[in-house]
Amino acid sequence: MDIQLSAQQQAVVDCNEPRIVVKACPGSGKTFSVAARMAKLLQENNLSRHQGIAAISFTNTACEVIQKELKETFGCRNIDYPSFIGTIDSFINTYIFLPYAHLVMGCNYRPEIVGTTFNKWFDYDPTQTRYIRGKLGERIITSRDANYYFDLISFGLNDQLLRLAPYQAYHFGKADWDNPNKKDGSPKKVISELKEMKWKHFNAGKVNQADAIYFTFRILDKYPSIAQNIVRRFPILIIDEAQDTTELQMAIIDKLSQCGAESIMLIGDPDQAIFEWNTANPHLFMEKYNSPDWHSLDLSENRRSSEKICQLANHFSGNEMCSIASDKDYTDEPCIKGHLDTPESVNQITNHFIEKCNEMGLDESEYAVVFRGQKFGETNFGLVNNDNSSRQNSPWINGHYGVRDIVYGKYLIDHGKYTDGLSLIEKGCYKITKRVRYVPASTMRREIAEVGFRRHRAEMFDFIQKLPSTNDTLSNWITKLQQMGINLTVDLGKANVRIESLFRTVNHQFRQERPYLKTIHSVKGMTLEAILVFLSKKAVHTNYTTILNNPAKYSVDNNEELRIVYVACTRPKKLLWIAVPSDDIDCWRNKLF
Repeated sequence: MDIQLSAQQQAVVDCNEPRIVVKACPGSGKTFSVAARMAKLLQENNLSRHQGIAAISFTNTACEVIQKELKETFGCRNIDYPSFIGTIDSFINTYIFLPYAHLVMGCNYRPEIVGTTFNKWFDYDPTQTRYIRGKLGERIITSRDANYYFDLISFGLNDQLLRLAPYQAYHFGKADWDNPNKKDGSPKKVISELKEMKWKHFNAGKVNQADAIYFTFRILDKYPSIAQNIVRRFPILIIDEAQDTTELQMAIIDKLSQCGAESIMLIGDPDQAIFEWNTANPHLFMEKYNSPDWHSLDLSENRRSSEKICQLANHFSGNEMCSIASDKDYTDEPCIKGHLDTPESVNQITNHFIEKCNEMGLDESEYAVVFRGQKFGETNFGLVNNDNSSRQNSPWINGHYGVRDIVYGKYLIDHGKYTDGLSLIEKGCYKITKRVRYVPASTMRREIAEVGFRRHRAEMFDFIQKLPSTNDTLSNWITKLQQMGINLTVDLGKANVRIESLFRTVNHQFRQERPYLKTIHSVKGMTLEAILVFLSKKAVHTNYTTILNNPAKYSVDNNEELRIVYVACTRPKKLLWIAVPSDDIDCWRNKLF
């Protein structure tokens, strides 16, 4: 197979320096370059029988692309053991955290990660929540059970409490986060309570994913021999999307580097770092890029977008990206539209954009209408947020552990996810029988072994057959169970909601009818023929005009809101429309053109 690599891509594939940083512009084929480098290293086969290459990214989608390129483009068939292709969380959990966490957590068994899609956190007492009324009659939370925040906080590199959600998610303020200690140096009461709560659950074997990262660093710091074993097992590491690393993740990479990794390559684009809300820090990537201890390479050729789109992106970001795309000479100029910030105006522009896409012969999978945040989609496109499983509206009652697991498990089974559903129902039944809040996987394995696998499964299948269809409201579902002599307790005052609305967050009917409606974050990494970008008057905290009129203070380098716009504008091959509030159109035109 004749595989054409540019000179820049070939340099990435062939570089033999032990520490490499590749700064890659949008559309430069960085994931393709990762696959090409890994393919060459696999074909050279310079490692021992049980040594492998670890190709790590931050999303399952990126990992799947690497695997597909290796198999279909480069003809690599054996890309599993002893190599690894997966997310950084998966790598850390599999090879470091889960096998060794008991050494630093104070628990005597393998821990379990909670706060995930299939193991959400509800282990708190909502009756402890206290409110006052604001000036407009709104409820303002003044205190709540510290356990509520277990999956919303973690610890940082220096053991400081780490915020994993916006400030609004907590009943205490930004001042407590910025200044967690009293004048005498001791922690404030709320901070002390949260730390005590976290360690109570750590000792019981519970962590969230951010905690797993925290403990992984502590493991490698305290036990260097573990890090040495990891780099013997994986002498070569390639980290894709490295601009999204957190301080702790980069510290883990540094530990592996210090312990003798043969080769480490970081590849990414700091201008596309849009996950600072999740403690990602793109400046860590640039520190490596500018360090004399690391060899720097650039991928500055855009293989995706027309020259006109690249010019707009360069003007916006200050970069020098050039187009070598097949659509390089596409003639349509990127254009800016003004909207009135009303559903009527937004949908009118959307309809005109879709008409243009139809004229170009595009189908709905080839274009997107993107916006910043779900709120814009709710207001202007009717993408109603159906997240009735939010904690304040939760029908689940503290003390009746396992009910949610059983309902969710049956919902998953009804939607074809039998393994996940069965696992949840097993845990739910155990929690109810033993009246425990939490059940480690090791406990379930031991319980099944004691009962006997065949007997256990027969009992489970018999129980599942009695559970009614989840195509109903929760209150009706509970009533049907009661009629069969099965009593599960929920808050009936909050149970008159359809079960499916408790376990999915977006109105899927709208998504199916208009699949082109997406948030900007969801299209990161995509290549599209055309895109319409909607921007509101205000970013999360600051008006866009304030940001745009202060270039000395705000730039793509230091402002995530501008990077989010940059990501959106660098997705399309041919057609780019940007719709902004009519009052701000001149300000945006000066910035973009």
